[in-house]
Amino acid sequence: MTDRQISWFHGWRLVVLLYVGLLALSHLVRYFQPDSHDPESNQETVTVQQVRADSVLPDRTTQIAYRNEYRGREEHPPVILLLHGSPVGVPFLPELIDELSKQNRVIAPDLPGYDASDREIPDYSMQAFSLYMNQMLDSLSVDQVHVVGYSLGSGVALQMVHRFPQKIASIDMLSGLGVQELELLGSYHLNHTVHGGQLFLMWLLHEAVPHFGLLHDFPLNVPYARSFYDSDQRPLRDYLKQYKKPMLIQHGREDGLVPLAAAKEHHRLVPQSKLILYEGGHAIVKSHAEELTSDINQFIQRVESGEALTYDEAPKERITEAEKPFKEVDFAKAEGLTLYIMMLIIVFSTFVSEDLTCIGAGLLAARGIIGFFPATLACFIGIIIGDFAIFLMGRWIGKPAVRRAPIKWFVSEQDLEQSSDWFKVRGPMIIIGSRFVPGSRFPTYFSAGMIGMPMYIFASYFLLAGIVWTPLLVGLAMLVGTELLRYFQVYQAYALWVIPFIILLLFLFVKFILPAVTWRGRRMVLSRWRRLTRWEYWSPFIIYTPVVAYIFYLWLKFGRLTSFTAVNPGIPHGGFINESKTEIFKSLNSCQGIPQYDKIPASLNDWEKFIRAREFIQNKSLDYPVTLKPDAGQRGTGVAFPGSEDALKNALEEIDHDMILQEYVEGEEFGIFYYRYPDQEQGQILSITQKRLPTLVGDGKHTLEELILQDDRAVALAKIHFKEHQDHLFEVPEEGEEIRLVTLGTHARGAQFYDATHLTTEKLVEAIDEIASHFEGFYFGRLDLRVPSEQDLKDGRNIKVLEVNGVTSETTIIYDQKYSFIQAQKKLMQQWKLAFEIGEMNRQRGHKTSSLYSLIQSVINYRNK
Repeated sequence: MTDRQISWFHGWRLVVLLYVGLLALSHLVRYFQPDSHDPESNQETVTVQQVRADSVLPDRTTQIAYRNEYRGREEHPPVILLLHGSPVGVPFLPELIDELSKQNRVIAPDLPGYDASDREIPDYSMQAFSLYMNQMLDSLSVDQVHVVGYSLGSGVALQMVHRFPQKIASIDMLSGLGVQELELLGSYHLNHTVHGGQLFLMWLLHEAVPHFGLLHDFPLNVPYARSFYDSDQRPLRDYLKQYKKPMLIQHGREDGLVPLAAAKEHHRLVPQSKLILYEGGHAIVKSHAEELTSDINQFIQRVESGEALTYDEAPKERITEAEKPFKEVDFAKAEGLTLYIMMLIIVFSTFVSEDLTCIGAGLLAARGIIGFFPATLACFIGIIIGDFAIFLMGRWIGKPAVRRAPIKWFVSEQDLEQSSDWFKVRGPMIIIGSRFVPGSRFPTYFSAGMIGMPMYIFASYFLLAGIVWTPLLVGLAMLVGTELLRYFQVYQAYALWVIPFIILLLFLFVKFILPAVTWRGRRMVLSRWRRLTRWEYWSPFIIYTPVVAYIFYLWLKFGRLTSFTAVNPGIPHGGFINESKTEIFKSLNSCQGIPQYDKIPASLNDWEKFIRAREFIQNKSLDYPVTLKPDAGQRGTGVAFPGSEDALKNALEEIDHDMILQEYVEGEEFGIFYYRYPDQEQGQILSITQKRLPTLVGDGKHTLEELILQDDRAVALAKIHFKEHQDHLFEVPEEGEEIRLVTLGTHARGAQFYDATHLTTEKLVEAIDEIASHFEGFYFGRLDLRVPSEQDLKDGRNIKVLEVNGVTSETTIIYDQKYSFIQAQKKLMQQWKLAFEIGEMNRQRGHKTSSLYSLIQSVINYRNK
């Protein structure tokens, strides 16, 4: 590093340390501050049980502060429960309380989480608030109330009347929110995303900024954000339709937070309701306090005297109108301050999900709430800010950030390296492509910053992609949204049938039609088709389902399900699962055909593992590469071939289970399936599989990725090969250069299997018998081995046994392409019939079989490793 870089680094480190210190001190100060305000002199308190969703927590309590005011002379005045909104509390409503308390007893609580009530509660939803209010009324021995709900308080009122209808005499929805379709973006999931982003920002402001409690009383806080994030407005439409008692709806014509359309929809859904409109916005409680209270008092007097309309007394035409389904309404387009607030919400929402926010903005434009241009502009600004922040993060922080939270939650070092390779080969056009591929943007933009791409290049391509993408997505959502709303009734009637069809079309489009536009996409479609139509690539679950059914038949035939576990008494469970390779090799120690090996226990630390492995290699005079694999593994998982000390050290650091380190053996690889009946001296070879590791030949023109896609067989497992060679995919091999695609003779990893049973000879059978004779208790299984040549195999000489597998090993000739699915099933069933026959013979000779419980436990233990 240069002196300038060192100075910059130390300067930033000092700033970071100072900030962390201030933050820690701030949290310490806040720790000793009270959780909430002391109640005001005109407030009382009541203690209730805490609530989570529909459950009351009996062992935890919360204190609610409330005003209990009455200035009249009647002995039993009407009782009003006045519920404030969010983020304002009771201190926002003094004029309303003073005026209403002249004729009514007003109970005005600070909802839990607000002002003088306890702020730390598990659930801030309207549903939970309704349960708190019910407990408070019970504590105050209040049987029935008229609920005046301001803004969010109206939602609490509707929750209360749904759960405790006998306690509610009437409801006044004062600038009240209600139906989900007319709240913010109109969709629960879109709104939930916005509220989630808002909650994150509030949490960040209060917890990650050293404010020493100065923001404690700031109204835009975490409880405010939690109230909306925890609440679900979807049920409120039904609650309104089910409400039968008197209702007053008071709303400002210029309300920019809860649109006038919402008040009109509530009025339509409740045919007995009375709607009164005022000149003003959401704060009419301050600007029209006297007018509001006069109308409220008149309404309550009519309810008390029985003159107010109920559902049964509502005009028939209003009831008929209420029963109609929801349809699009005319919205007042946001202007002035309301427009700027809405655009700001859209900007911040893009930080949570760019595409979802663009869709939501399009739906707002479709409803006429906001114009197409301001909606698109707000999305574009948010996208620019968020994505440039990612680019600068990559430039300033670089690789160290990938190893730490929160970056590692979104992008791995593997993603980063692959994106860097893309840039080196494809250039800036990757930036444009990533804009149209959600999920690829973070690693792409971060990589662009990290590898030092000039900002003007990034900006030019990034802005070009954003200018095309943003209006396209917003406009599409606007167009589709309009059509969906126009045909809402049709959608409701046929959604059950239409949705699966649309999902199928989208699946086919994304998986097959869209990729077919490019050559790479067409080859990847071919890859999927090959895996789908060639049974050798099918899931083991499909392949073995008929075999499992046959095993149940053998159970009935032999009278014991676990007879096969006695097939190899020398291996636990006969080699069903979790058998130790080291223990098997120990049983073969006297055999000349076993490579040098050593067990590396998981109990050692990383350094001890490396020292033990290095000493073994030196003592046995072995060369690199060596073979490193799990002591108990299946289907080649976890196998590595370290080619140097550094590679060995790195490989050992990544494992947390017992491993076996083994001499690497050159030569041709075969899998010999061997069996011997206990009453016979000589065994038999059921099958011989020749394993070939596929290679590709470079032409000096195409990248490794293109060569894989061109190859007729390699393309079937393209994704596996891409992962195996991810560091070299975009390199162009020289003409004539051979690239080995696979390093392990496992079919699932790409090795090619061929039926070589014709290589069976008497000498080979004798050699395998000789090897098996050193392993007491081995009668059945597959020996994976290597020999210098086919002739050596037929002569039974120079055999090196890589692995011995027990009862669940396969006769792998089935993966030769000449075998059909039916023929493969016959081979597997023949194998399992032999296992039951030999196992039953061993059982009759006194060897024990495993219990079904122990088998299941063994499988669970293996899966939990």
